[in-house]
Amino acid sequence: MKLLFSWERSAGSLSPSCSSSTVNKEGVSPLACLLTDDGGQTSLEAVSWLNEGLNRIRLVKESKIVFSDWSRDAWGAELSKDVVKIYSLYDENYFELLNIDSFEAALLAWLNFIQLKPRAGAAQEIEV
Repeated sequence: MKLLFSWERSAGSLSPSCSSSTVNKEGVSPLACLLTDDGGQTSLEAVSWLNEGLNRIRLVKESKIVFSDWSRDAWGAELSKDVVKIYSLYDENYFELLNIDSFEAALLAWLNFIQLKPRAGAAQEIEV
């Protein structure tokens, strides 16, 4: 799956955006939605939340915990040793399954991207 991160102009400022080459039949990518679910905060204010997600992934991968649920305002992720279920908090039909390594790579890449200086038109594509 390919993810495209970019900076988009919104309400007079730049906001990070994510799109995925993998979408459901309605054209929605739960992974992209989770990454951009900022909880109404600026992208830099979301850094601690993203770091918490990475910490929970590490705990699961190291078998220090068996399962963890990590969620924001509208999207969440159920973390287990092999599989991550990314799901909508409002519609149980919207979910996506990824292996935990791919999810970790996507989360880390997103974290690194949003910490860059926002620049109109700047984009980054990754493969997970």
